Amino acid sequence: MLGDGLTALSAVPDGALDAVYLDPPFFTGAEQVSDCGRFDDRWPTLEAYLGWLRPWIAESQRALAVAGWFWLHLDWHAVHYAKVMADEVFGRQNFRNEIVWAYGGRRMPSTQRFNQKHDILLLYAKSPAARLTPLFVPWTREEYLALKRKPVHIDEDGREWIWGHAGRGQPRAYKIDVNDAVSRGRAVTSVWDVPILNTSDHERVGYPTQKPLELLKRVVASSVPPDGLLGDFMVGSGTSAVAARLLGRRFVVADQSVEAVRATSQRLEDLGVQVREGPWAY
Repeated sequence: MLGDGLTALSAVPDGALDAVYLDPPFFTGAEQVSDCGRFDDRWPTLEAYLGWLRPWIAESQRALAVAGWFWLHLDWHAVHYAKVMADEVFGRQNFRNEIVWAYGGRRMPSTQRFNQKHDILLLYAKSPAARLTPLFVPWTREEYLALKRKPVHIDEDGREWIWGHAGRGQPRAYKIDVNDAVSRGRAVTSVWDVPILNTSDHERVGYPTQKPLELLKRVVASSVPPDGLLGDFMVGSGTSAVAARLLGRRFVVADQSVEAVRATSQRLEDLGVQVREGPWAY
């Protein structure tokens, strides 16, 4: 677990991983520091940063199964340049989504630009064989009916239903059970509204740029099958490993930072995981 992440990723056999999540430095030009860790995000040039990032993307592509998924988590500083590079590695035809993680937070008025309150997760398939598991979030009957804007009917058993559309020219093609639709939830789109961790959040372990568990649960649940294997070789605070554990997925993680490995190990041990060193997976 402790060691150079790229070396660990390079040791993974071809096609062994169902998903890779990479949350690298964002090219902010600053040293990221917090209570229990730090990492340097300063680079002499953008070209130097991209040159460092490219082998991570290439090794991820190699290590993925034919039906695997690759997530690259960045922000506005370099995501556009990284996407062009990832297109070259994975093939532009295998790009699937630009996920916008919108997290809100403190908003300060500015005359130079709008408040920057989102990150980007680039999502690539290894091949056309890759399939995501759809995600749903809860919603109320009122929210569902407001979206559909259809009259509500009641059948002989007292169940509410509305007409569903099958396409142009077929305005009343099938009935939708309102209770079933509400119970299933609303399908998640490419915009993820997940609150950022605040300073007093119970999840916080003190490692810089820690991501919320809900965010990584979405990554894992959508792209790693129940018997699948997640790889994260810049594991940082360990959120991806915790998400995988809670969802019953296997994982292999690494980081070169002693503080990152310490934080990750503690979080896993709190979940009853017997942490071990070595090149292979939990």
